[in-house]
Amino acid sequence: MARIPYTGEGSAFRRLLNHSPEVSAAYWKLRDALDGGALSAKLRLLSFLATDLQNGCRY
Repeated sequence: MARIPYTGEGSAFRRLLNHSPEVSAAYWKLRDALDGGALSAKLRLLSFLATDLQNGCRY
């Protein structure tokens, strides 16, 4: 199972992924589907940008 490293406190999402096999498996399955072409690259990027604007993510 892939793990996302974090330093210091890390984010709650990263801790959840690292400590919950069910959430981690669902996340990676979704990522594989998106990376496999379920959505066009342009639509994928727009979804990331919309999420960033809505949640104030720091990418």
